[in-house]
Amino acid sequence: MIDIKIKICAVAGILFIVGIITHCVRKEKITVGYSIVWYLSCLVMILFSVFPEIFKFFSDLIGFEISSNFLFVLLIAFLFFICISLTIIVSEQKEQIRKLIQEISIIKSEKEKIS
Repeated sequence: MIDIKIKICAVAGILFIVGIITHCVRKEKITVGYSIVWYLSCLVMILFSVFPEIFKFFSDLIGFEISSNFLFVLLIAFLFFICISLTIIVSEQKEQIRKLIQEISIIKSEKEKIS
């Protein structure tokens, strides 16, 4: 069983992270769409912190002998998901930049023809 002090520290740390994310959304450093992933992750972390039995249940269900190994797998999967989503975002922005460069080139060439 997890000590109540550890649970309180874990929840306080997670709420601190939620506060940082909310601050970044308000300052428009993060869009609401991207912050949803972080909010959902914090919700899962709070559930696992307050009710570690849920975490142990899923760990046993999947077949992990040690719950900490399940935690590592979850963290690696989360990081993998973040990397994929950031790669998609960068690819979309690269395409948008390419189109903008083409449009600017067309506008410049038309402007030179007029002059």
